[in-house]
Amino acid sequence: MRNKASTTLTLVLLTLTLVSTTYSDDLIDQTCKKTPYYELCSNIIHSNPATPGDPKGMVVIMINYTVANATDTLNYIEDLIKKVTDHELEHKLTFCAESYIPAIKYVLPQAVGSINRGNFGFANYSISYAEKDIVACNKKFTGNQSPLSSRNGIMLQLLDISAAILKILLNG
Repeated sequence: MRNKASTTLTLVLLTLTLVSTTYSDDLIDQTCKKTPYYELCSNIIHSNPATPGDPKGMVVIMINYTVANATDTLNYIEDLIKKVTDHELEHKLTFCAESYIPAIKYVLPQAVGSINRGNFGFANYSISYAEKDIVACNKKFTGNQSPLSSRNGIMLQLLDISAAILKILLNG
């Protein structure tokens, strides 16, 4: 009798887990479809072991991923600065580094804190602020001469996804 009850309990728990996972996957897909970069959004959120149960959790995952990406880009910029001999290029890269530093240390972490407190408006402002800094970095370079164009492009896509999910939260 005890084995039968244990087996039944195991089956119920397994069923609940599968239903919960399917619900999370559906919610992730529905949310990511409302962003400008569905595949990027879906891949990042699905690859995170802490599967979120709501858009609030999803945007926190996106912003944390964005911070990691920005940190990698800042390291790349710092390596370029060490190697460059052209002073004009060095100044442009330094400007870009100075754009990434506050985003990594202050702006994006503040956005996460605001989300956790339910202040989605301030989080949205923080995302917009970070986007403006990345756009300003891009504007330092003309044409296709920027060694950061693809990295900045990815950064802007990540920020756009975060902003789109925040819009869902703001519109409630």
